[in-house]
Amino acid sequence: MENKSDKNIVLVGMMGSGKTTIGKALSLKLKRKFYDLDLEVSKAAGYSIAEIFDKFGEKYFRIGEEKILARILKTKTNVILSVGGGTFINNNLRKKINESTISIWLNANYNTLYARLKYNHKSRPLFNGYNFEKRLEELINLRENYYKLAHLNVDVNKNMITQITKDIIYKIEKFRND
Repeated sequence: MENKSDKNIVLVGMMGSGKTTIGKALSLKLKRKFYDLDLEVSKAAGYSIAEIFDKFGEKYFRIGEEKILARILKTKTNVILSVGGGTFINNNLRKKINESTISIWLNANYNTLYARLKYNHKSRPLFNGYNFEKRLEELINLRENYYKLAHLNVDVNKNMITQITKDIIYKIEKFRND
């Protein structure tokens, strides 16, 4: 029987769902190292995510994302990893994540995402050249069915970070014992 207690934990969900913030809180609570895939891609490329999109395009970013995710999953254990909003919609990446980690969808609705992103959406490449409200709705509709394929689903709409962290830990323990 596989040991689920040292599996990496991967947080998936829309931009603005709190993956980085909650990932850092979980890392403190569970005493695990935290990695943010977007930050790792940015460090490897020597550019911000927005600059990568501007200079090289989304396809280049996705290739880098895939390589760095594969490296992290292969070389790191017992860590918490937040992945970009588009990572989990890639069938190959989702399969790798679900086969080797505990994946958790941070489920935020339109109103929550709108409130969190309305002041900084201009720094998010996937909104460039689009009407913010319509594009947000499109991205949610496009991605939600993929996010539902995560092992666990945690509602992040109403609770504070401490409660969300407790909910996640409870669900992880329950998942490990199933």
